[in-house]
Amino acid sequence: MKIEYHKDFTKQFEKLQKWEQKRVLSTLKLFEKEPFAEQLRNHQLKGELSKFRSISSGGDIRLHYYEKESDHIIVIFVAIGSHSQLYG
Repeated sequence: MKIEYHKDFTKQFEKLQKWEQKRVLSTLKLFEKEPFAEQLRNHQLKGELSKFRSISSGGDIRLHYYEKESDHIIVIFVAIGSHSQLYG
């Protein structure tokens, strides 16, 4: 599995507070090792966002991604933010 980051994700990450960035980096490390670890609460989104999946970085921080298949799986993180920022 290869992980990539959309430019919007990177911009949103840079706006987080330092302690939130550390938490997100820890979450991404866990995701890389075990994408469906219980604490990530990995799930498919519904409706207009149904092509995306969401994981939790603790508290109210969510990370959205989708998978693109080629000769291997590429995971592209596209958005990061609080529940209200992403769904509101």
